[in-house]
Amino acid sequence: MNKNYFFNLFPKEDEFLIASIWEDILLCLDIDYPVYGGVFLPPHIWIKISEFCKTINLNALTFGLNEGSEKKLVIFTPKDFNPEDLEHTLTHFKIDCSNKFKTLQHKDFLGTIMSLGLKRETLGDILVKDNIGYCISTNEVFKIIEGNLNQINSIPAKISVISPKEIPEIQFKEFTDTIPSFRLDSIVASIANISRNIGVDLIECGDVLVNYNVEKSKNKQIEVGSIITIRKKGKFVLEKNLGENKKGKFKILIKQYA
Repeated sequence: MNKNYFFNLFPKEDEFLIASIWEDILLCLDIDYPVYGGVFLPPHIWIKISEFCKTINLNALTFGLNEGSEKKLVIFTPKDFNPEDLEHTLTHFKIDCSNKFKTLQHKDFLGTIMSLGLKRETLGDILVKDNIGYCISTNEVFKIIEGNLNQINSIPAKISVISPKEIPEIQFKEFTDTIPSFRLDSIVASIANISRNIGVDLIECGDVLVNYNVEKSKNKQIEVGSIITIRKKGKFVLEKNLGENKKGKFKILIKQYA
């Protein structure tokens, strides 16, 4: 294996993090047994890790809050290892702050958890619905949260372990629009409801991600199914091409993460 090639896949990432992942890969190859990661990685990292492992006869299994979650923990296994034999190292849980007086947001749940002295990467995505925060972490981190968190913004909190099946589905807002082409600048201007010039500025500043990777080419052709993230604007899915009209423009269906 080429260590330099692997490190060059992540030129802007923390070297200690990438080195730790590299050591996990080497260990899995050496002992021919699963090696469990301890942190949740963003998509642009775990996607590249998964692709790399395909070339070295390893599986990189990813686990998050739900299928559509961004942050995922990676477990490296030999190709012939049965995933059903993996140890249960993750806990799905909910923080219930149901009340009639205050509506809590994602930042309230995250901020309170981080105030316990935990690092962001030790926790997966948090989905908030009706003053309940649905979370995932390693078993060890869950014990810390369970033993130390009793309220969020003065609202009493009840923590309980749940089944992954209890996690609510991700909610979307859907809308349609017309675009002259499937170039990135056209897509960004449409879904963010801004001028193309402002969209180009956002792209060139690195504020636009396509499938979780920063994309600075305004001319890039965007495929149906792509996930487009615009910082401070939201995350969107180019769901469908609904066809071309008489003026040569394309009608598209967009799904925005609620």
